[in-house]
Amino acid sequence: MTPNAKAMLQVIRARCGKGRETSTCKATLGSIMSRSARTIRRYLVDLVRWGYLEVETRRTARGLHTGLVIRITEKTLPFFAETKGLARWLAETEPFKPFAASKPVGHRVTFLTPKNESQKDSLLQGKEWLSRTVMWRPPAPQ
Repeated sequence: MTPNAKAMLQVIRARCGKGRETSTCKATLGSIMSRSARTIRRYLVDLVRWGYLEVETRRTARGLHTGLVIRITEKTLPFFAETKGLARWLAETEPFKPFAASKPVGHRVTFLTPKNESQKDSLLQGKEWLSRTVMWRPPAPQ
């Protein structure tokens, strides 16, 4: 499968939102991806062949083709779309510790407080240093 077909799969997933289906046409997908309708057709064929999409032709009551109905398959959905997959992932991961960052790790670690930070202003130090050098003198008051 080509990288552009994978990119188009992401576009289709975004168009579906929380659902599994979107209605569009090859020209619209072509303008989104800056590709021709023929290239979009090749991408769709690839994605259907790999089992990521199901594509149906949308027709009017008289049988005229008006676009495509694209459905994403289970293979395309994220693991947390089904509750069993989400439960499995939550069981495997380490539980969240909300205040772990504010507790010291070892006996030599201290909290950051304003007392730990120096109150020196580097801009003022630079002026003092410049006034001591011969190269620069402040202008004399008049």
